[in-house]
Amino acid sequence: MDTRFLSSLIATVEEGSLAAAARREGITASAIAQRIAALEADVGVSLLRRAGRVMQPTADCRRLLPRMHDLLRAEVELRSELRGTALTGRLRLGAVSTAMGDYAGAILRHLREAAPEVALQLVPGTSEGLYAAMEQGQIDAALLIEPPFPVPKAYVFWDVACQPIGLLQPDSLGGTALPYLVYGRDAWGGAQCWQALTRRVGEPEILAELDALELIAQMVAEGTAQAVVPWWDGLQRINGLRFTPFAGEVRRVGVILHQRDAESALMHVLMAAL
Repeated sequence: MDTRFLSSLIATVEEGSLAAAARREGITASAIAQRIAALEADVGVSLLRRAGRVMQPTADCRRLLPRMHDLLRAEVELRSELRGTALTGRLRLGAVSTAMGDYAGAILRHLREAAPEVALQLVPGTSEGLYAAMEQGQIDAALLIEPPFPVPKAYVFWDVACQPIGLLQPDSLGGTALPYLVYGRDAWGGAQCWQALTRRVGEPEILAELDALELIAQMVAEGTAQAVVPWWDGLQRINGLRFTPFAGEVRRVGVILHQRDAESALMHVLMAAL
């Protein structure tokens, strides 16, 4: 019996609906329904019934709920004990490209000293893609842009950096008016930058749109265009740039991980590295 299915059932009972349980568990409502259906097929009894818009436990479910809670509590305690003391195994850490450049070296050096038995696997990706990988259990933690929605209770988001958003221009701009390279508006960070730009320039002349901050910075340094981007430490390695921050415009970068792992020794080592 998969304890994740028990967790989804309990969440549905406590929240009263599949949609609310999905938000709490950090998965889709259809996935919640599939888990409960699989659980019912496994135990051979109906566990939920619909009363109007509310999902209610059946008599069999109410009878079994205390033991389900006991099972989940025992699993959490076991995971906590195992994860809390062990500094071995593999850490699958996702990271957006700018965070990878800013922090990967420090993480590797710190893990080599504090947890030499841990094998670090770095997984590059976009914030949206890494969040999906977390949901699918493909990575253990992700260094990404703060999600533009409330983080489900199954996860925690720890701040690492608060980066100003501003205007990036060639250092030798002079009085030339340049078009804009737009950081992809579908990206979480790109949407913030687009909003910051349009608050200051009603109808900006757009040269191109791309979800590649390092390439944007390189093209700005070459004098091709200007751009509204977040500041990250890697910009200091590119010559010929001038960055002017916008008052009150920032993006937050942090680590998202499962709530169950928040107190593990390995995650404390990771945060110490950052």
